[in-house]
Parts: sequence; C-alpha cells; structure tokens
Amino acid sequence: MINVRIMRALGNVVLVCFALAATGTFIPDIPLLGEAGPSLISPFGPWVIILSVAGAVWQFRRWLTTRNNRTLAMLGVAAFAAIGTTGILATQITVARANGASIDLAQALLARSQADASLPVTTVIYGRHDGEPLPLDVYRPAARRGGTLAPVLVYVHGGGWGAENLKQRQADYRWFVERGYLVISLEYTLSSDKRATWNIAQPELGCAMTWVAGNAKRFGGDPSRLGLWGESAGGNLILNLSYMANRDTLKSSCGGTPPRIAATIALYPVVDVARMHGNADIIVGIFGRMMTERYTGGSPAQFPDRYAYVSPQTHISRAAPPSLLVVPDVDHLVAPAAADIFVAKARASGVDARLIRMPFAEHGFDLRSGSIGNQLVRQVTLHFLEDHGLKP
Repeated sequence: MINVRIMRALGNVVLVCFALAATGTFIPDIPLLGEAGPSLISPFGPWVIILSVAGAVWQFRRWLTTRNNRTLAMLGVAAFAAIGTTGILATQITVARANGASIDLAQALLARSQADASLPVTTVIYGRHDGEPLPLDVYRPAARRGGTLAPVLVYVHGGGWGAENLKQRQADYRWFVERGYLVISLEYTLSSDKRATWNIAQPELGCAMTWVAGNAKRFGGDPSRLGLWGESAGGNLILNLSYMANRDTLKSSCGGTPPRIAATIALYPVVDVARMHGNADIIVGIFGRMMTERYTGGSPAQFPDRYAYVSPQTHISRAAPPSLLVVPDVDHLVAPAAADIFVAKARASGVDARLIRMPFAEHGFDLRSGSIGNQLVRQVTLHFLEDHGLKP
C-alpha cells in the first residue's frame, strides 16, 4: 500500500511539473518557469505528451472508481499538460514545414545527445596562445565521383565565449558529412575572470580560416565554397568573421588573408553584446552580464569601443554574405528583438538576410539531436547552403 501511495504521489508530481512547463512556455514572463518550461518541452515534448496522456487515462480510471475531487483536479492537470504541449509542438511543426523542413516525429521521440565518439575525425593544431594549443577538427565526407571537391562547412561553438568546445555538435557534423560536406569545427581561446578575449578569439579564428583556405583541398574540400555556422556566442563570432572577411577587415593572428565566405548561418546569435549585458531578466541576466564582462573585460560604460567591435551590427556592409538567422521566440538570454533589428539593418545595406523565428522555444532549443528544433535547424541550414552555391 505504501509503495502504491508513493507511486501515485510521484506520478502526480510529474504531471504537475508537465503542466507547469506548459504554462511557462505559454507565459514566458513568469520568472524561472518561463525559462524552464520551453527548455523541457523543446527537447522532450513528445514524451511529455505521451506521459501526460497516460497520466490522464490513469486519473480518469481512478476518478470513475473514487469520484474524488482531488483525482478530478489531477485529471485536469494531466489533460492541460497533454493538450497544451500538443499545441506547442503543433505550432513549431507548422513553422518548420512553412520553412521547408519535414519533421519526423519518431526521430523527435528518440532525440538524443549530440555526443558521437564513433565519428571519424582528424585533429590539427592550427596555432597556439600562451603555449596552449588551438585545435580544429576535420570531418571528411565520402569520396566524390570524378574527384570533385565538396563544399566546406565551418562550425564555431557557443558557450558564452568562455565554455564548451569544438565537439559540441558531433551528431550534426555527421548529418552534414553524410550529405556531402567537409565539416571543420574550430576551437578558440576561451575567456575567463582573468582573461578577456575580445581581441584574441576573432584573430585566432581568422588564422583558422586561413588554414582552411590553404588546406581544405587535401581533405577533399573546395575553399571557394565556404559556409560558416555557429550558435549563440559562436553565432556572434561567425557573423563577425564572415562580415569582416568579406570586407577585408578581418585580421589573422598567424598572417595570411582569411577567405571570403559564401553563406553564414547563425543560430540565436549575440548581435548586440551591450544589449545582452543589459538583460533585465532577474535570473538569466546575471549570466548575460558575467559572459559579456569576461569576454570584453568590463561593462559597456567602461569599454564602449570593445562592445561595438565585437557586435556584428557594427560590421554590416553590402559585402556581407547571404545570412540566415534562426532565433527562438522566448529566448531569455539573447533578446529575439535584437535579431529583428539586425536583419532589418542588414537588408537595408543590401545584404541577403533571412530570419526564422521558432515559436515557444528557448535558447539552445535545437541542441538535442533529432528534436523538432534540431530537425528544423539542420534542414533550413542545408537548404540555405544549397540555395547559395554550396550544394554538394
């Protein structure tokens, strides 16, 4: 009897958590719940629906026996979680389809970590900083008929300029490699309390891109067909790199001239670093200030020139490559409105810029391999590359 009661109590707690997650997703201004809700539902939404439906059936069968008001209330909670989450995912799937992405619900149900240790990789040290090696990873596609060269997709990871590493999206690397791309993931010096890297990371990545231009062919890649891709702080970096490279203002820490970029795909990028520092969210805003101050060495009031230099909006020009930004609608860390302003400025300058807004999604909504958000990002990225001359 005790075990049954414990199981019932645990089941009720789970159902309440699911209902709260749906509530937070619908009302993102609720502190903490507004961040936690979409962060749960984006990667695990299909499971939330299945378990909530099972919970509703269970509560209904109990109510038929007990006619208990508490059981009836829990039935309502489970039904709200199931119906609400279904509505959220249906809206996201509708947006995905409107942007040319076909969503496989079975794949979404089996979404998993990005880790993929079985993926063959060649690691190269392209430079050093303070004695620390700077690696890049090369993932080769299958040999092409006639010896033709593959388009090159270069990835720069996020992590607030001070965390994560170049293996962050291994499952995604495999997905693009299997479709004929030479994928290269770059590392850069990370910021910390004792080391601001606002003037270090970009020249290092300029050096890495120079390496790519000089070495892609020996791995089967065509450096004249080069796309950049990154998320969050990595999205900030790849926008800066591509916009500066194409107007010949990007410096390389190891000399040489960084190559021109054919297309850029930035996922929830930090386009206005000062705005991220001024994030008023009572929870996430603390991390926004920490990340930006570690990267720049201080606040916008102290270093306005640094904040301007590392913000992609500063480097918009007609020379910029075609750019796709994919932004979650309820991002609490990076204001979605900043991307709207950025894209409008880019278009006004003659840049082929496109913006996709994912409803009911939070920062990092696509990081779980195979989730609805991840399927959207993979497919719209592929279509954008193909549309701009980077079709394998």
